[in-house]
Amino acid sequence: MIPNDALINALNGLEFSFKRQADRVMIYKKRGSTARINVRRITLHDEDYCRILLRQAGMPPDEIDRFITNYRCNQH
Repeated sequence: MIPNDALINALNGLEFSFKRQADRVMIYKKRGSTARINVRRITLHDEDYCRILLRQAGMPPDEIDRFITNYRCNQH
């Protein structure tokens, strides 16, 4: 499980900024682009969800693996 704060910080590092909040998601937009990412409003995300989200945001696969190993926690 990956903490929500770590995922948000990774998106900020990829030049995504908070756009607005919907019922169950927060919408982040890439600066200078129309690319948008929807992040669920929960405290912990599973690793597969983070992997998909970061791939959509444009993070290389080796950095995604490094991110997940750094921020993995044992809470469920």
